[in-house]
Amino acid sequence: MNKKGKILGIIFCILMTILIFGVGFVDKGNNKGTVTLFQVYLNGKKVGLIKDDQELYDLIDKEQTTIKEKYSVKKVYPPHGLKITPIKTYNRNTVEARTIYNKIKNDAPFTIEGYQITIKSETPKTFYILNKDDLDKAIRNMVLSFVPKETLDNYIAGTQQEITDEGTILDNVYLKQEVRIKEALISTKEDIITNADDLSRYMLFGTLETNKEYTVKLGDDIKSVATKNMLSVNEFLVANPQIVSENALLTVGQKVNVSLINPLVDVVEETTVVERQTIKYETTVEYDNRLSSSVRYVKQEGSNGLVKVTYKNEIINGLLNNAVTVSTEEITPTINRVLVVGGINTVYVGDSSYWAWATNKPYRISSVFGPRWGSWHYGIDITGTGHGSPIYAIQNGTVINVGTRSDMGNFVMITHNNGYNSVYMHLSKYLVKKGDAVVKGQTIGLMGSTGRSTGTHLHLGVWTGSTTYSNARMIDPLTLYR
Repeated sequence: MNKKGKILGIIFCILMTILIFGVGFVDKGNNKGTVTLFQVYLNGKKVGLIKDDQELYDLIDKEQTTIKEKYSVKKVYPPHGLKITPIKTYNRNTVEARTIYNKIKNDAPFTIEGYQITIKSETPKTFYILNKDDLDKAIRNMVLSFVPKETLDNYIAGTQQEITDEGTILDNVYLKQEVRIKEALISTKEDIITNADDLSRYMLFGTLETNKEYTVKLGDDIKSVATKNMLSVNEFLVANPQIVSENALLTVGQKVNVSLINPLVDVVEETTVVERQTIKYETTVEYDNRLSSSVRYVKQEGSNGLVKVTYKNEIINGLLNNAVTVSTEEITPTINRVLVVGGINTVYVGDSSYWAWATNKPYRISSVFGPRWGSWHYGIDITGTGHGSPIYAIQNGTVINVGTRSDMGNFVMITHNNGYNSVYMHLSKYLVKKGDAVVKGQTIGLMGSTGRSTGTHLHLGVWTGSTTYSNARMIDPLTLYR
């Protein structure tokens, strides 16, 4: 660098030094430079300018003693919509932190530390708790609502007794929906669950409202009380864990819980069951065209059979959802009763004294006729014979409707020309068409899980009176077989 360049460089440095010190002097001495302050926003709107953001935070925490006492917390935080941004500004028109506090305390709820719980399902559910351990306790309590404590403890410890002849073993138990937990600042306007007992009730009944009570009257038993309140016996027992059996006696004046259970998560049990099952004989009819219609006699007496059957069951919230037959061992064969009927000038339209069973045997009934989930179940659900197994007409008749509906799935309806009608729902496939004449025991469809169905089963419904299903007077199908 030449001499002239060095001189220019020295002059530039001197000027920069003067400029820097001059600015500092002006900022300090004349108070005309920028300063760092804090702009407060609430839900995107400016609330004011303050000197110290920590002063506002401390004021919020100090003043909100009511929140601390209500939730037993040590610290209170600003509302979710509060944002404090540091800015460089020439504006020195600040306000006191208390002025900002007074503006926001009635406009937005403050927050506290806790946990957000999200249940992942078709309609996700979110709620808030204060203590993480409460969730573990509530989940265990929920499982114990459906699984006996001894069974659960033995399953966890791996000390279940193996099945030697008959019995049940728990293969697995789990929650069907994913439950997520994360730390969060919770708005105090939310319904925050503060203890494990309330959380257990909320997860089982789906509400924080007080349980609905019923006072036992003279003549009441568990089944009648449950039915009056649109509960199944099983649902009643879940709601009243202190009552250990459906055969337990109730006392006049006793208060029982008749709230409808509405679990936020489904407790799924997978079990292996080995049991002896009686296979009831059926009556088959033979026509003898040499005899008059008034003649009938028993050609062969019937006798019930006995089988040893092993099932793999899926139970959801205490109710059998699906059963799969693993093995069947015949102990005593079933012998059907054979009835001979005179056939001269006779058109047989169905004898209501003898009804065919609608599925293969053995089977399991997963849901009976009566109250269920707060409404009435107008039929019985039969499972255990496998997806695609045959479905039989329970009586001679004419097919009056077949089709598919969102609730019924694939269905068949038959009128039996004796005042009775039947419907078969959730079929994987129907094998008849409207107008077909069918005979008792004929295969009319295959078992499935279509429509509003959570597992493979047949819904069998029976009604009398009008052949129109919407005007039906439904009856319990099991009454036909007694």
